[in-house]
Amino acid sequence: MGTEIILQFDRVSLTPQPPYEHDLNEVSLALHAGELGVVRLSPETKRVPLADLAEGIATPMDGRVLFLNKDWQELRPDAVAAARARIGRVFEEHAWVSNLDIDENITLSQRHHTHRTVGELDQEAEALARSFGLTGLPRARPTMLKASILRKAQWLRAFLGAPSLIVLEHPLGSVHDVDAGRLLTAVHAACTRGAAVLWIAETSSDNSRALVKHAAQVWTFADGTLSRSPKET
Repeated sequence: MGTEIILQFDRVSLTPQPPYEHDLNEVSLALHAGELGVVRLSPETKRVPLADLAEGIATPMDGRVLFLNKDWQELRPDAVAAARARIGRVFEEHAWVSNLDIDENITLSQRHHTHRTVGELDQEAEALARSFGLTGLPRARPTMLKASILRKAQWLRAFLGAPSLIVLEHPLGSVHDVDAGRLLTAVHAACTRGAAVLWIAETSSDNSRALVKHAAQVWTFADGTLSRSPKET
């Protein structure tokens, strides 16, 4: 575990509001460089605002959310954009630009926020694709691809460019159990290089035993509160 705090929630509260279905009551957490943190949800818990808060998309009513020791609410728009470029994310639902092919979606943020060439990005994305069990980088419109491929494409987008923070919402939805090990391998590699990973998922799925075994911190979300949990399942 590194000493740098990558993500911090400081007594964050938020009342239920669309599209979120759950409130937050003075939620606090700190995720350090090199750590995997797991938030365990019950099967009926949907649309929790933790990921949007972590990325500075949602605004807390009370408390603060800090990324790399900077409060999202105190950053100028250009600094917010630069900070989000250092975050990879798998969304609970598919989040694609419909008039772009999947490979263009995957590299969009890196093409916009960095000076890397398209060839360099495609090469990294191709390698990631094969590590996740794909035959190569998907190159078709989102509507033309199966749900399992779209989910893995989200993995590619989340890990591309070595982000400082990776937020994974229900990342194993629509994929086969054999793929869980591939994703955990990528998570371990990201943590080894110093990234922080926040995994948010139901405990009844997503191979929770293997996941919790690798986690540095485990929390349970229930009734709007986040509590520390033992690592044993």
